Amino acid sequence: MTVIATRTSSTFYNLPYNQSAQYWLAIFSVSDNAELNKALVKRGMRLISKLGNAYLIPLSYPWDSEWKSVHKLLVQYGADKQAEVALIPGEKEPTAEEFTYTRKPVAALNSAADNLWLGKAMLEDRIVCYMQPVLDKRSKVFGYESFARMETDKGIVGGGKIIEASRGLNAEYALDRYLHVKAITSFIASDLEGFLFINFVPGFIHRPEKYLEGLTDSVKFHGMPPKQLVLDFTQSETPRDVMHLKAIFDYCRSNGYSLSLDDISSVAMAKKILESIRPDFIKLDIDLVRSALSVPTQQIIGELVSIAHLSGATVLAEGVETEAIYTELLKLGVDLFQGYLFSPPVAVSALKKAVG
Repeated sequence: MTVIATRTSSTFYNLPYNQSAQYWLAIFSVSDNAELNKALVKRGMRLISKLGNAYLIPLSYPWDSEWKSVHKLLVQYGADKQAEVALIPGEKEPTAEEFTYTRKPVAALNSAADNLWLGKAMLEDRIVCYMQPVLDKRSKVFGYESFARMETDKGIVGGGKIIEASRGLNAEYALDRYLHVKAITSFIASDLEGFLFINFVPGFIHRPEKYLEGLTDSVKFHGMPPKQLVLDFTQSETPRDVMHLKAIFDYCRSNGYSLSLDDISSVAMAKKILESIRPDFIKLDIDLVRSALSVPTQQIIGELVSIAHLSGATVLAEGVETEAIYTELLKLGVDLFQGYLFSPPVAVSALKKAVG
């Protein structure tokens, strides 16, 4: 198999639909549609009886346009709902068992084809990290949070669309690891100072030592103090998830990283989680920040700040967009601030200008 490797790291990020120069497409459940079968043969597909009368064709990478023409036939003959497909990389024709184990609905492969652009962008190293400043109470830069962007001739592709595409491509895990390394290399190459906040999804991490190996290698390569890197995790209230998160935190803390919990929205949640995990930072839920001018919310934020400070955690408010909210958060004892009031996420080349 000819492997297409990324240029961002020596680590190969396993992209399910972007890892070979050639693929094999099999279509199942069309044996009773004589007209479609004729059309598939005319399209260049051959009947493979050992696959249960499935049709097979090799596709060259990028395979999305060739798949689209096959998909058009399935739609034309009304077979796109009941048919199943398998797409397997490699120059050698896969076995019948390999095709059988990888069968999926047509819609799943269509989604992957629609989002193949993301895999191409990752392989060509066209995903970049924008940085949003995090400020302290004196309006001094404390650090930066990294956000994924892709710069194109038609404009900037935002992080939401990139993440959505990774789901369609079944490449969320690969994208997550890719962005961790990109964030560190961008931060170091730009001579930025302070802490670097990087987002993580705990559900992806089953073996922290494996999942974080690219990040750890980058930290060591650049000589970055691990404490300067803040691993920002989304929280969960279920006991199983809290225990899983605690195990991840214990591993990360043993390697010297700073740790943050995102989206803290209730006092009960904070008491339960902070007692078990004790992060270095907590981030207030953005809805709390946006409603900080209401008295009930002010009471909640005030209690959260007290609980966090008692546990040794620093409190960060993201999504700060108005002077009035910023002033109220200062009164309530919030330590760090982030939001469009100060600066949107920007290309690293524009950071100095953005923060004055």
